[in-house]
Amino acid sequence: MSKATTEQASDLSRTVLCVDDEQRIDDVTAAIDAEGTLGAVEATTVEGATELLREESVVCVVTSYELSDGTGMDVIRAVREHAPQVPSVLFTARPPQDIDTASFEETIVEYLNRDLPDAHDRLGFVTTDVIEHSAQVGFLRPDDEAERLDTLAGYDIDELPIKESFERLTDLIASHFDVGVAFIGLIEEDEESFLACHGGDFGSMTREETICTHSMLQEDVMVIEDIADDNRFNKNEQLENLGIVSYAGANMTAPDGQVIGQVCAIDFEERHYDAEERAELQDFAETAMEILDLRKSLRDARGEEAGR
Repeated sequence: MSKATTEQASDLSRTVLCVDDEQRIDDVTAAIDAEGTLGAVEATTVEGATELLREESVVCVVTSYELSDGTGMDVIRAVREHAPQVPSVLFTARPPQDIDTASFEETIVEYLNRDLPDAHDRLGFVTTDVIEHSAQVGFLRPDDEAERLDTLAGYDIDELPIKESFERLTDLIASHFDVGVAFIGLIEEDEESFLACHGGDFGSMTREETICTHSMLQEDVMVIEDIADDNRFNKNEQLENLGIVSYAGANMTAPDGQVIGQVCAIDFEERHYDAEERAELQDFAETAMEILDLRKSLRDARGEEAGR
């Protein structure tokens, strides 16, 4: 990485990771730096890019396709793993039809042909545009978001007597894991609403602010031992204001397979969760889901009887 480029990027709020071979990287970083509101950090390999994604807080990744230890698709997969909210620009002469676009799922990717006469002049503009578009999107949504919201609506939570049961459950979770806060939250269209919360007075959080927006996209329990070390969340003012340091979240999955909420244990200090503890948290999430399903079944049965 160029020292000068790193120092320049550190003075700017919008840092762009540029990935290309050694012969072309300087031209790419120069195009990004010329945009004025952007600053470049650079890598010339997939491995180097992956390491920087772990260490740096970046707002976009500009990557070539051909790299010495892989391809731009490997870089985009690393983005999806380490910073899925960060958009990418694939800057390559390889035509789109020769690229496996299935690898783009769950990330925002723009394509720019580097063989165009004004490609380098346009690169800064395209990068800024994809950053702004990403900010407007705000957060990642599952591909089946409409179906998921339909499933959630079917529970009609306001009509279910679940408050006391969920409060007892969050008390138990907090005690079991010895954490400061445990909550049960439903992930609605634009926010997460908390049905019960031990150790905190959480009403709701926007989906841009809550970690559960990311956790719900994972099949397994998501654990962040120290948020300060995670580029996705270490600049989240809401989490900082709440003093949250560690997070563990398990999916509440409805019988039709849709994830409608999360059961979470969070703490004000760094926390590790081993495989057994992760399995236990998932058990608590399944218990919460069973309570919802039981209450829904009883309500539906009463409705059917009343309709006879």
